[in-house]
Amino acid sequence: MKIYALLFLLFYSTLSAASDKRVVEMATDTWPPYYGADLEKNGPLVEITRRTLKNIGYELSVAFIPWKRAVEHSKKGKYQAVLGGYYNKQRTNYFWYSDPIATSNLVLFMHKNNKYKYKEITDLNYLDVCVINGYFYSDEFTNNPLIIKIKSNSLKHCFERLIAQRVDIVIANEVVGLQLLNQEFSQDKEQIVTAENALTFKNLYILWTKKQPENFTLNIDFNRELRKLKAAGEVDKIFQELLY
Repeated sequence: MKIYALLFLLFYSTLSAASDKRVVEMATDTWPPYYGADLEKNGPLVEITRRTLKNIGYELSVAFIPWKRAVEHSKKGKYQAVLGGYYNKQRTNYFWYSDPIATSNLVLFMHKNNKYKYKEITDLNYLDVCVINGYFYSDEFTNNPLIIKIKSNSLKHCFERLIAQRVDIVIANEVVGLQLLNQEFSQDKEQIVTAENALTFKNLYILWTKKQPENFTLNIDFNRELRKLKAAGEVDKIFQELLY
């Protein structure tokens, strides 16, 4: 009986310890090489987030789902945060923003037969621009009604349209776009060029849902630890290991 009692106590204490673990559940899209279920350590942004949370006593769980769903479900509090989003004013109604984790440069991809010159947002007027459903690019872009925005569910589909010259422009992060072209369009990638000027440079953040009030304090703790990792060079090391 003593053995059974000891085993029961060990089993119960293990369950209690497991239940005491503090897990942060985040959602995001698949966006290689920055984050994705099939990437090493799920990509650098996930690893930076995981390392930061671990240092303040949390574990990270990430659901990789379509972007629009990740944002909408997090707004409602189903997930604690969105991992790797851009800032826009409308989102501040629903989210607290972390300190920046990385910088993203959005560029204009175009077919070599149509090398458009880009200096300002009005240069895109009346052009067919393929965008990802639910993505935010910039306030100027969003609020310009003269740009013909062709929505798609994936960047791959946008590039398929561009190669077939069914759209004029594809907007994407430069690193993400070039990697996708190399991996999925090796025979056609030479047809695609980028504009000399970038559309914009944007920071990537953790978006903590306001539906969970404890996130306000957690975001403060997260930012404090993230700054320590940056100062120690750990964030740069993670990017060197997993992105470049």
